[in-house]
Amino acid sequence: MKKISTFLSALFLFGAYTGNAQVFWTENFDGGSTGLQVSSYTSTIGPWTLTANASSSYSTEATYPNPWYVSCEEAGHVAGECGTTCATGAGLGSSLHIGSDAAVLGDMGASYFSGGACAGSSSSSSSSLPLLCITTNRRAESPTINCTGKSNILLKFYYIEGGDGSIDDGSVWYYDGTTWSLLVNTPKTTTCGVGGQGLWAVDTITLPASANNNPNVKIGFFWANNDDAFGTDPSFAIDSISLSTESAPVASFSGTASTACQDSCITFTSTSTGAPTAFSWSTSPSGPTIATPAGSSTAICFPVAGTYSVTLTASNGTGSSSSTTLINVSPTPHPVITQSGSTLSVPTGYTTYQWYSGISAITGATTNTYITPAPGLYGILVDSAGCAGFDTLTVSTLHANTVKNTSSLFQVTQLSGNTISINSTKSVSETITVSLFDITGRKIIEEQWSTGTNVKEINISELASAQYLIQLRNQTTSVTLKWVKQ
Repeated sequence: MKKISTFLSALFLFGAYTGNAQVFWTENFDGGSTGLQVSSYTSTIGPWTLTANASSSYSTEATYPNPWYVSCEEAGHVAGECGTTCATGAGLGSSLHIGSDAAVLGDMGASYFSGGACAGSSSSSSSSLPLLCITTNRRAESPTINCTGKSNILLKFYYIEGGDGSIDDGSVWYYDGTTWSLLVNTPKTTTCGVGGQGLWAVDTITLPASANNNPNVKIGFFWANNDDAFGTDPSFAIDSISLSTESAPVASFSGTASTACQDSCITFTSTSTGAPTAFSWSTSPSGPTIATPAGSSTAICFPVAGTYSVTLTASNGTGSSSSTTLINVSPTPHPVITQSGSTLSVPTGYTTYQWYSGISAITGATTNTYITPAPGLYGILVDSAGCAGFDTLTVSTLHANTVKNTSSLFQVTQLSGNTISINSTKSVSETITVSLFDITGRKIIEEQWSTGTNVKEINISELASAQYLIQLRNQTTSVTLKWVKQ
């Protein structure tokens, strides 16, 4: 078995590269032994096979071609590690690699014989040499791999490769159940350490679409060399092969708020998992403005009150999923100030009220009415279900109105330091609300003036000497009187 740390490192690198990959097939070449050729190797997933003269692009094999071995003479490593034998590191495992024929040098790891000892070769200088012709053209082939139910399949493997350009060269092949085809001519890797050991690298390749849902897939590793005596070790070694597939992402998102006011915006951000590569935002019903419909984050603005479904669809090459949330959009209040004499008012029913003089909030002026002490610019800020609305009115003249359906005249008289008397020329015929405000508009006293009397007395013992406004109102109109406490 490979070292635990090496195995975990491989898993980490795989996850980092493929995101939401699900590994469904692996080959680590455990169980190899020195001199074991691939045609005699059977892993836990089935026997490997060998095809000689696998490519018509290269010469026919000679008598002593360089074999594929499965052994620890070339230990498997993860990317970035220098090649070794298993003897140099406890727990290292076998690799699939090209060595030399047993009649030449045998299994010495990823070290091949580049020729020159074949009678008639350009490098042979003596007819007395044995005929060691090593032209190689062979492919090591995996067991059949069942890819039923799989799509967008990724092949990953670790490898080292030397040789001599495209003459002594390795490559990766794919079988779709009928035909073998070239997947990639792997780039040569660099060397490191004493003696020019190979520096292991990693490659990841997407299998052709014909592999999707195919029960008869095979992976092959091909090596060819001529007999010209030119070439550099390492030859070609492979380890830790895996096939994986991505699953569809799981869509989810968060928002800066779960409710909104009319004419306001909420920013939504994808929190989807599973490596999505594309996003699509939508609302139902339509109408809200989506700033970035295909972004991983977007602002959505709601010009009309109502209940909206906000949906994010996240997708990748494998599939897609959607997530939806409901957003309740409350109407923005639109208070309208009306003036009756020196009294300003807005409709009742709002949650809170705050009157303003110019841009300054008036302390204590927090009801739906306000007595203006002087001409000027006045405003009201109201709240309804968490949504704010504002209106302004310029007061140019203060008017004195009479109570509806009467011709009564009212007069305020201070009887003592503790009482004022409000007198009418005749008894009132309907209940009147009497409110007393200071000069800032803050309500201080409010009492009812019952019908059948023409005098209303109010205790003013708690009031400081100052100017005050007294408002008399029924349900339809009002009159405001000025009074100065002595």
